[in-house]
Amino acid sequence: MDQAAAIGLTVPSIAGGMCAIFLCFWHYNRQDKAALVFALAFTMCAVGFSLNHFVLPKESLANAIIHNGCYVVGLWFLMDGIHRAFDRKMPRATIMTLGITSVVAAGIVNTVFDGLSVRIVTTNFIHGAMMIASAWALRSIWQKSWTGTAVMSAMALCILNLVIVSPLTVFGRTITDETFFQSAYWQIINLISILSVLAMGGALISVCVMQRLEALRDDAETDFLTGLKSRRAFEQAARPYCEARSGEYAASVLVFDLDHFKSVNDRHGHATGDAVIRAVGHLIRRQTRTSDMAGRMGGEEFCLLLPGTGLEGAQTLAERLRKRIKILTDPDFPEGLQITASFGVAELGHKMLFEEVYPIADAALYAAKSRGRDQVACAERP
Repeated sequence: MDQAAAIGLTVPSIAGGMCAIFLCFWHYNRQDKAALVFALAFTMCAVGFSLNHFVLPKESLANAIIHNGCYVVGLWFLMDGIHRAFDRKMPRATIMTLGITSVVAAGIVNTVFDGLSVRIVTTNFIHGAMMIASAWALRSIWQKSWTGTAVMSAMALCILNLVIVSPLTVFGRTITDETFFQSAYWQIINLISILSVLAMGGALISVCVMQRLEALRDDAETDFLTGLKSRRAFEQAARPYCEARSGEYAASVLVFDLDHFKSVNDRHGHATGDAVIRAVGHLIRRQTRTSDMAGRMGGEEFCLLLPGTGLEGAQTLAERLRKRIKILTDPDFPEGLQITASFGVAELGHKMLFEEVYPIADAALYAAKSRGRDQVACAERP
């Protein structure tokens, strides 16, 4: 193998390295199916490139069909992984039709025309059309995030190579098996293919990294039992809202905790206590609006920030929650278990910070407890 051919090993080597990276992502997070699909895509890229340039005779029918089949499968996995990662619907019928057309066209062109020029232009153009169809379906990710911009830029580079660069470097020239490694097409495709693999691989790595970071952030910000915000996440959301509100619209804070919850854990065990907390969290999510903020402040205490809701509205919600908690049932509850809760409600003043209104609602909560529990107490209107 001469030097020009040896340089061509760079592309499958880089693709193999990318495959190993994505397999590591998938190994440490088996729920990340996109990483596994990306690994399969780069594997097929390396296999197709190697078969085409170093194993199968270039002008053979086997080369035309097999290596194009590898590229089509690799592109399918690549597009499928990107659509999975960004939760977009993949135009499967269009991409599958173009992929099958590519393999059939490669076989026909290889039989009808001498040399490789027409086959290269035909198959590369169809592969580019597959990526264009996918890019069109993904166009909304362009400005959604920097990872979306990176992926779309990498796809644009691949499309440029397949649809424009390949015809320009092949047009008017007859490339054969003997002249392939000395052609301008081979020199240029090596450079752009290396850049394309690095760009696409880097963009997809950034997608996997950001998804993992977002998952870790969600774990930190979400209470694992209830699905509500954790105390830290709740306060980080409530503080800027209270600081930014104009005061033209009402807003209220509702604080409550479960009565005698320690006795539930002591008598029935912590598994039952967790089931109670979980059931209450689900109840809160069902009874509140998407604009409301709800968090578990710790143990059996919960807090809700209700934008656009005055004292009367917050009191009505508190009463509804109190009644529903009292009749709350769950398959994990022991027979005869009844839960009650005490509520404190406070309305925000015209310019009132969360740090100012929360103690007022909390004081109302303790007033409800001192009066016998299982009731709602409202602070004075500011």
